[in-house]
Parts: sequence; structure tokens; C-alpha cells
Amino acid sequence: MPKINDIVKYGTQGICVIEDIRLMKFTAAEGECEYYILKPLYQENAHIYVPKDNPKSVERMRSLLSPEEIDDIIISVKNRQMDWINDRKQRTEEWQGILNKGDERELLMMISCLYIESKSRPRGLSSIDTQILKKAENMIEQEFAFSLKISRKNVGEYIRGKLEIA
Repeated sequence: MPKINDIVKYGTQGICVIEDIRLMKFTAAEGECEYYILKPLYQENAHIYVPKDNPKSVERMRSLLSPEEIDDIIISVKNRQMDWINDRKQRTEEWQGILNKGDERELLMMISCLYIESKSRPRGLSSIDTQILKKAENMIEQEFAFSLKISRKNVGEYIRGKLEIA
């Protein structure tokens, strides 16, 4: 059971500290409910209120990966490739699903697919694909950097080193 001062990953919001757990009432129509109050580490002046009695919301909150789990994930995607989806609408839906799910293996494979595709296109990626790539990179960088105790800008180098990519 998460407790105050725990560091967690919350959905696409990234790394958060549980600042408080308290009874709150947001509208006159509803009664008081106990909430986790999360403070995203990389977003100033932001707070997330997660109702403790909402399993779907609480499910999005999980412990951070250990350095060993991160290494296992990186190695597990070596020599695996995600196929490019030519239909823009279908591709965007697929990418959004991966972002929402937040599975690091899928995120790494999606990032790799987007990098490969960007290099093969003279004009680069579409603006939607670029936004998705940046969001996926941010999600990976936050957790990996925090857990590995390295700078966010060194995460790519760390991953390439584990994959033995120059």
C-alpha cells in the first residue's frame, strides 16, 4: 500500500512523490473521499489527486523500476523491432495506446521504430509522430534517470551502451 513520501510513477505524468493522503470533498454532491495527493517531480505547481477507492486510478500508480529491472527491459528489446504502420490514423491510435499503457518495453520499441523511420524520411517525422516520440522519450528518461541515478540527458547513452550500439 503506497504511503506518504513514496516515490511512484503515475501513468503518463511520470515520477511523483506522494505528498499526502487525506479526506477531501471536491463537490457538494459527493461525500468526502480519501485521496493520494501526488506531486510530479518534473512539473512545477502541479498536483494530482488520486481517489483511493478508484481501482483504475490507483492502478496507474506503481513503484519505480529497479536498475536491474531497467537493464532487463533494455536487453529484452535488443534485436526486436516494431513495424511501421503506414496509415497515419491507425499509427497514432497505436502509439497513443502504448503511451497510455506506459509499458517500458513497448515504449523503447516504439521510440526505436520512430528513430528508424525519421532517418529514412528526408522531411523527418510528422508533427504528431514527433510529439509522440518526445512524450515517450520523456517517460523513459524520467524513470530511468531517477532509478539509475544519472542525468536525464545520459539515458540515451546508457541505453545504447546496454544494447551495444555505437
